[in-house]
Amino acid sequence: MADERNPSVDTSNSAAARDHHTTEHGYVTAHDPCVDRTLLLPGMHVDRFVIQQEVGRGGFGIVYKALDPNLGRHVAIKVPRADFLTTPTDRLYREAKIVATLEHEGIVRVYEAGTDSETSFIVSQLCEGPDLHTWMLDRANRLSFVQAAELIAQLADALSYAHRHGVLHRDVKPGNVLLFPLATPTSDDEPLPGHALPFQPRLTDFGLASMQSSDWAITRNSVAIGTPLYMAPECFARGDQTPGEPADIYGLGAVLFELLIGKPPVRGEHFGQLLHSITNEVREYPHQLDARVPIDLSIICNKCLRKDAEDRYASAGDLRDDLRRFLQGQPIDARVPTWRDRFAKWCQQPQRIRIAGASSFWFHLMLVPWLVGQLLLLGNMGAIPRDILVRSLIDAFWVSVVLHLPQVWLGYRLAKGSRWPFWPSAITSVLSLCVFAASAFSQQALFDYMYPSSVSKVATFSLLISAGSIVLGCYVLAIPAYLRSRRHAA
Repeated sequence: MADERNPSVDTSNSAAARDHHTTEHGYVTAHDPCVDRTLLLPGMHVDRFVIQQEVGRGGFGIVYKALDPNLGRHVAIKVPRADFLTTPTDRLYREAKIVATLEHEGIVRVYEAGTDSETSFIVSQLCEGPDLHTWMLDRANRLSFVQAAELIAQLADALSYAHRHGVLHRDVKPGNVLLFPLATPTSDDEPLPGHALPFQPRLTDFGLASMQSSDWAITRNSVAIGTPLYMAPECFARGDQTPGEPADIYGLGAVLFELLIGKPPVRGEHFGQLLHSITNEVREYPHQLDARVPIDLSIICNKCLRKDAEDRYASAGDLRDDLRRFLQGQPIDARVPTWRDRFAKWCQQPQRIRIAGASSFWFHLMLVPWLVGQLLLLGNMGAIPRDILVRSLIDAFWVSVVLHLPQVWLGYRLAKGSRWPFWPSAITSVLSLCVFAASAFSQQALFDYMYPSSVSKVATFSLLISAGSIVLGCYVLAIPAYLRSRRHAA
């Protein structure tokens, strides 16, 4: 179905209108003349269907209202944009094949797909109502908070159904939610009961769901697929990995946020600012921006918008169930993160591993010249006989080779992003700390003659023990981050 029914897209034939398009959020994008190659005019035929008018266009296709003369009904026909992929026909067929397997009241039905000459098309239900984005442009159309929760619960139920059948949407946004008029609408004088909606919301445009991994990587590198305002941070991550179910949950949370506050959760004057906001900033709770928003609903919305996919709802079904609990006045499962939760997330940040490696690198790198410098200074002062000085320098060489320099190398590799040195470096940090502690009190320790008294030796090794403890503490704090990186690698 339609990518979006966007009234701000000027479909007039004027030269000015065809040069640039202004999106609903004020961003200007150049109009690609390749799109016009797929332009169909009223009265033209696509297979047996008679084109009546264009009803929407987006990043992947153009949608027309058409008449099916065989059945005497109006349908929506989607044709691909010629500029999007090198094989738009294959992608369109994949989309039709995927959506045709989904039978749910919250998903727009696909009737058939085919090819007419060089034009491939999908035929689906025609929505006589607007999409959610167009509907929200009219400020008079403001849902109550419970109605907003009901709408997202219905969409979450549809997504849960799609996910159970192995289908991800990947482009959840208001423009891809069509509002079908109710079969038996209530009169204007009769208010809707409770949290009932004045329409039936249905998800459309599963174009990104049909995209294979190679298509996703190519498209992400060439254009901004989907709508950044509703895309999860992982959609912008490098690599060939495609977003999963949490990305759809994020999209629902972004739509819910806009229903509650009246604007998307991220803002920016250009794409770079949007990208920075999406990937780095922590989302505000809706009730912090509008005190009228119920706190429980605000917490549910914020849980959907967490930067880390693991912190969102485990499934769309869990989101639906929590919204149902809110609507029924029951306690919700979502919680505001405590300081323990925030500390645990802090420990899971990847930079904890790099910090641990860097601390080990610098500590042991500075320890080697400090040790050798002490010996040379004592020898120069005559405090150590020459033969003992030579033997001590040899001992210092072997201590550096066996203990400190390996730690320098392991710490360097860890700080540069390698993960395999983590446990070897952590274990040798423990051994180093044990050596320092034993040397502080043992009379047989290396370099015992360097200290005029046991007190001075204990004081010196106490500094080493303190520094070694800090290094070891960095490794302990980095364990959650290391384990998390291993889970993701698996």
